[in-house]
Amino acid sequence: MGSYVNGCLLPGEQVIAEARPHWAIFVGPALVLLFGLMMGRVGGFVVFLGLVWGGYRVLVYLTTELAVTNKRVIAKSGIVRRNVIDVANTKIEGVTYHQGIIGRIFGYGSILVRGTGVGQVPIPFIGRPEYFKQEVGRVLYA
Repeated sequence: MGSYVNGCLLPGEQVIAEARPHWAIFVGPALVLLFGLMMGRVGGFVVFLGLVWGGYRVLVYLTTELAVTNKRVIAKSGIVRRNVIDVANTKIEGVTYHQGIIGRIFGYGSILVRGTGVGQVPIPFIGRPEYFKQEVGRVLYA
């Protein structure tokens, strides 16, 4: 569990399920890096772009947390500017997920949390999104 979620738990609150970004967020930068390396001398700029993009994705991976507790759903993301969604379970209208064909093959997708007063909040590249959706449903309808 992430340090943000640990730091904001209320008395008596327990984490039921959590999700992290999937390793698939590194595929694009890795392909760009590989392409740049295959280009030889002229690929130096492409290698640089792949490294910068990959570094950015590492930071996204390290700073994104998603958890459902017995009292609320918490989502935190952001590198320089922090984005936090903290919705009480009684205010959640629903949680959906989207998986394309590649996401189904590799086990990642986007979670969409819909809450009263917060609108729709998409969280992309989450590993095992169907599991997270099931756990939210189990907490909400138990």
